[in-house]
Amino acid sequence: MNLNQLYYFNELVKQHQFSSAAKRLHISQPSLSNSIKTLEKELNCNLIERRNGRVELTKYGQIFLESADSIILTLENAKHNINHTKQIENNTIEIGCIPTARENFLPHITSVFEKENSSTFHYIYHNGTSNQICLEVQNGNFDLGICSKIDTYSDLNFIPLYVENTFFTASKLASKLDLPQSTRTIYLVYSTKHELSQPAVLNMNYLSLQY
Repeated sequence: MNLNQLYYFNELVKQHQFSSAAKRLHISQPSLSNSIKTLEKELNCNLIERRNGRVELTKYGQIFLESADSIILTLENAKHNINHTKQIENNTIEIGCIPTARENFLPHITSVFEKENSSTFHYIYHNGTSNQICLEVQNGNFDLGICSKIDTYSDLNFIPLYVENTFFTASKLASKLDLPQSTRTIYLVYSTKHELSQPAVLNMNYLSLQY
């Protein structure tokens, strides 16, 4: 038994189809099928069964899934903790940001911040929607986020950074018209559930003072 088999089994359970699971795993369908058969042979039981074109768990499969999920979660947590420690050592900060913030706000503000500090910081930027950014901050994958406020993430902290003008055009003709502008507040987002590295704290404190 190996880790790939656990990941393959877990994805098959999610997708309920060999073809869909194989596609998401970037392997061939026969490879996935052989992996599951090998797993079942090693455990000496059937983990799955086919019902109306769908893959469903047997009672043994349900027992195995609980253990597989636990092992995968433990492994992913270990990988996250190792990467987090490496980032602390390298002064690396992962920031999720909406495209306008990355283009107009971050380059200037991080450049000024680095000039005022003796340490060198390494920034990893991730583009995304506000909802995607909040989710990744919540899960501990991003140290900080810069995006609009999403009220459903009540466990996150939102600090206002700046106000930007926005306007929307539906066609080339509309882009030529003098449309009224609207504004939205862009926030610095972080989670108190995940320990922030010292570089992230320094950047967070600096950014929060720019509003």
